Amino acid sequence: MREVVQEAGALELIERIDVALHGLCQPLTMLQCRLAMGELPGEPDAMREAIRDGLQECARMNETVGTMRAMLRLMMADTQDERIG
Repeated sequence: MREVVQEAGALELIERIDVALHGLCQPLTMLQCRLAMGELPGEPDAMREAIRDGLQECARMNETVGTMRAMLRLMMADTQDERIG
């Protein structure tokens, strides 16, 4: 029975991480686009805007990665607790 509960928890974690990884796609694409726009010649403020927008997208991605790391830490702690108990 314990294995079934543990497997269900692992599947839930995998699904949550999958959603979080999917959520990284948009900010990564935006970051790439913004940085490419900053390279365009003839736009005096393009580089400054690209850097500002790129930093905002990096902050979004860091939040998602932080959430994923927290989920993994919880799952690892639960696994260790089950081994001890």
